Amino acid sequence: MKIKFGNLADIMVGIKEIEVEGKSLTEIFDNLSKIVGKRVSLKIDTKEENVYLVVEENGKTRKNWVVALYNGINVLDIDPNAVQNGELVVFVPVSGG
Repeated sequence: MKIKFGNLADIMVGIKEIEVEGKSLTEIFDNLSKIVGKRVSLKIDTKEENVYLVVEENGKTRKNWVVALYNGINVLDIDPNAVQNGELVVFVPVSGG
């Protein structure tokens, strides 16, 4: 799966784009963590309908609210155990003013 990070998410993870293998979001992010050398995960809160990017490195944890789209569909609307091929885009939404 191709993963693209943008709008601060790329800075948190340390990359803008990467190809990662896996059969679920958990497995994909476990494999991503091994590649980038820090613990990276998506926390999906279906009750509150929020998604968070969580990065753990050197004993510090950073967590930011993000929008995550799998093939253009919000990850809140898909089965996280049924993703394999395609594209995942993760970004921190910003507002202009």
